[in-house]
Amino acid sequence: MQLIRPHLFALTLTTVLLAACATQPPADSGSAPIDTRAEHLPRRSFDWQPVINSVAADTQTGKARVQTTPDNALQITLEDQAAFGSDSATPTASFVELLGRISALLRQHPSLIVRIVGHTDSNGREGYNMQLSRARAKAVLAVLIDEGKIDPVRLNAEGRGEAEPIADNGTPEGRARNRRVELFLTPFP
Repeated sequence: MQLIRPHLFALTLTTVLLAACATQPPADSGSAPIDTRAEHLPRRSFDWQPVINSVAADTQTGKARVQTTPDNALQITLEDQAAFGSDSATPTASFVELLGRISALLRQHPSLIVRIVGHTDSNGREGYNMQLSRARAKAVLAVLIDEGKIDPVRLNAEGRGEAEPIADNGTPEGRARNRRVELFLTPFP
């Protein structure tokens, strides 16, 4: 019994010392900790004009809206009627053509990555709308991979359902604007 106690004491002392070391704050080095997450790294500048020019016909006909974001991404917003039929996750032929032009640009600029975000209006159940928005985003992803020959590593698809309206869901026009797919093109840091 006496032989066990010294070992138990040593084990307890070691545990206490390790716990004390783990809870000690690091010595102040005079600078803030480095955040290594990619979304906080500064993005390099990128000339978006060729991309904007390639979708100019679609912006003029109202099928797409294009804008740059403060973090140097290019946001291409595609309205529901231009992209999908009502209550459908099957892309229209004109939308597939637009995605073909975007795919060609992505192949020319292999440093660009794309986040695809699907949205719906507030008609229907919230859970169904979330499912539909995800299905639409995944359909866009599939077109870019299968027909556009874009490496899936460069693509991310997500659905937001009815959670992020950009217009009033109380009017038909507002609901139409809320049914959309957004493509965020970003130069990889």
